[in-house]
Amino acid sequence: MDQLRAVDALSTGWVAGILLLAVGVLAWVNMVSHRQWVVLLRSFGAMRLGRHRMREELDMRDRTLTGLAVMSTMIIALFGYQVLVFRGWIGPGVQGFLWSFLVVGGGFLAQMGLLAAVRLLPARDGGLTEYLYTMIVFHVVLGLLLLPVATVMAFPARVAWREGAWLLGVAVVAATLLFRWVRALATGLGNGTPLRYIFLYLCALELLPAALALEQVRGLVPLMAHH
Repeated sequence: MDQLRAVDALSTGWVAGILLLAVGVLAWVNMVSHRQWVVLLRSFGAMRLGRHRMREELDMRDRTLTGLAVMSTMIIALFGYQVLVFRGWIGPGVQGFLWSFLVVGGGFLAQMGLLAAVRLLPARDGGLTEYLYTMIVFHVVLGLLLLPVATVMAFPARVAWREGAWLLGVAVVAATLLFRWVRALATGLGNGTPLRYIFLYLCALELLPAALALEQVRGLVPLMAHH
């Protein structure tokens, strides 16, 4: 009976509301700017973005791109919450999702802020602008990839599917991060940045935030377990 309650906890009304909101954002983007999908697909698949794509296609002020970034943050946070609840590391509830949302959103904004701050230094760009765009594209695409996974976790045709779904989702997250780091290497080398600086960046602005996020999750688990 305890296991049944743990499974049913992933199918609450507010989870369905988040998924419906995400689908609504996708429908809105498709209606307002359906070409955004082509831009995202090409930007994600290419090893380099290119000046034309950054200047003409990826507009950081585009409301559809902003909407997709917020939607992706919600879905990534929802998937993280689902995994924690499914594994029995925290109890179900909106509070757990909100913590997950703060960790994901805060980590993403912190990386964006650090990249923007480094760009202001009186030195060569070294590919920082291109990688800033790349990180936004990868964040959006990761949310899109996890949307069907989060949906299966919440409303599976068979309960046993959840075991494979969360493992698939974790694999998608790991593969996306690895590909992003490969892109960081390609971007830096393509802009003439010394390899030692690229690795320094990866340690300071990629691995360190990931470690801090994991630390927040470790702190979240015992906190939520008491509720």
